[in-house]
Amino acid sequence: MGTSKTREIVFRFKRFEIANSLSAMKVGTDGVLLGAWAALPVMDCAPHVLDVGSGSGLISLMLAQRFPDAVITGVDIEEEACAEARMNADRSGWGDRVEIVCDDFATYAASSGAGVFDAVVSNPPFFKTDLKAPDRGRMMARHGCGLDYAVIMRACASGLLDSGGILSMISPADREGDITFDMELAGLSLSRITRVWTKSTAQSPSRLLWEMRRMKMESPPVVDDLLIGGDDYKALTGDFYL
Repeated sequence: MGTSKTREIVFRFKRFEIANSLSAMKVGTDGVLLGAWAALPVMDCAPHVLDVGSGSGLISLMLAQRFPDAVITGVDIEEEACAEARMNADRSGWGDRVEIVCDDFATYAASSGAGVFDAVVSNPPFFKTDLKAPDRGRMMARHGCGLDYAVIMRACASGLLDSGGILSMISPADREGDITFDMELAGLSLSRITRVWTKSTAQSPSRLLWEMRRMKMESPPVVDDLLIGGDDYKALTGDFYL
């Protein structure tokens, strides 16, 4: 993946660029993984996708590239991140299919204007320590202030996600137990999970990629592994990294 001289300002992918100087959360491996991995249901019409906690718009634009018919809405609580995401979408050439909404997710999900989505994707905050990041935006983005996996799953189960839709998220591996509990509590079903490893010699995975559905699954979930830097990882992200 190429960048400008100032790495933190612009990340260059093969078909678009992401400016992320204003967004609290910078472009990182988690977002790239989810954007390349998430699936959309097979449909006869254009799928409507919701990117929860969209930040600078990375995942939204990755999905716009992968699915030329998809209509994508990104929602984020930070005004500066939303402004940057809109700019990134407009510059990508896919701005006519990517809408950015600045709102609290729970408020947006409960509003009559939210509608029903065929797919929901999210790289939500996951740090649950007492130590808070020094600036407000990064704190909200990284410490689960008002947005967590359970909140997203409950909203999807309550009708934000279509009955045949797909919810895709990424989490630290050590959150598996509580996410599984909240998933079952919400009435969602696991259809696919990928264990992400940073080293082949690691004792445990570092991340989990989750795919859930509202419908009851008749077969066990697909379980597989992905090694960062391995052949499968390169194939998964090859359409994006320079």
